[in-house]
Amino acid sequence: MVGRTDRIAGDVAETPFSPKDVVATLFHLLGIDPQAEIHDRLGRPYPIGGNGRVRSELLA
Repeated sequence: MVGRTDRIAGDVAETPFSPKDVVATLFHLLGIDPQAEIHDRLGRPYPIGGNGRVRSELLA
């Protein structure tokens, strides 16, 4: 179990993480660098994992 919420599960009380963290962690597990970039039609770079980060607590 990761994190904790308040009594009514309305707010995160401990160890918040975002869906982008989950995506970055999944890319990491697949052997893909979450900071690897793709480019849009105008050539602007975007990291495939967004601004998420690999969360080791999800790997336990």
